[in-house]
Amino acid sequence: MSAALYIAERDFKGFFGTPLGWIAACIIFLISGVVFFIIVNLLLVRGQSIDPVADIFGQVLGFLNYINIFIIPAFTMRAISEDLGNGTYRLHSAAPISTWEIVAGKFLGIMFYFATIITLMLIYPLYTFIFTQPDLKVLITGWLGLILNSAAIISIGLFISSLTKNPVLSYLGSTFFILIFILSGFITGIPDWYRKSVNLLELSSDFTRGLIKTGSLATYFAIILVFLLLCRFVMESKKWRL
Repeated sequence: MSAALYIAERDFKGFFGTPLGWIAACIIFLISGVVFFIIVNLLLVRGQSIDPVADIFGQVLGFLNYINIFIIPAFTMRAISEDLGNGTYRLHSAAPISTWEIVAGKFLGIMFYFATIITLMLIYPLYTFIFTQPDLKVLITGWLGLILNSAAIISIGLFISSLTKNPVLSYLGSTFFILIFILSGFITGIPDWYRKSVNLLELSSDFTRGLIKTGSLATYFAIILVFLLLCRFVMESKKWRL
């Protein structure tokens, strides 16, 4: 896994060396900060208690799950498609590095980036320690839910990225696929287990309420593993055509 960690570290540092990495971070911080402080200030102006501030932050994290549907594909769109287009993957294929290490490295690099941004956002609810004692359980579970939801979207984005050499098509395809994947859970008449499995937004809602369910964790890990394996399969099939 040393090769995977090397790729992850390289990509992670690369994100903070590009405008995209900083723009995405600013967007996430700006949206979460504005929404959070507007709600808190409204409560203070009205003289209401801000004891449920952790619940408020949980809702902010839930809102970011929607935003990530459009932000994360901007990071995954070049992860593999660009390597396929410029011939980098051909060099990787000739090197003593497995396809799985490439996929895992790409996944971890993007995941570390978003985990860093999400963790730094905890500064907002910690600010409210001045006024009250937030429920740390809700903060932690909400943080975990956003991490898992981001990981699921990243794995889907990497799979779509492996299907094309065009980053723009990869972005559009990832966003469209994720939306269809989620919206298919709203079709009437489908089994309840399927609806809960494909609706990533509903899966994360339990975490923003301070709940960690074994079924939700298993579903997230299954989605991540399945799409990473699909990505590996597609890349392996392309290797033989190089």
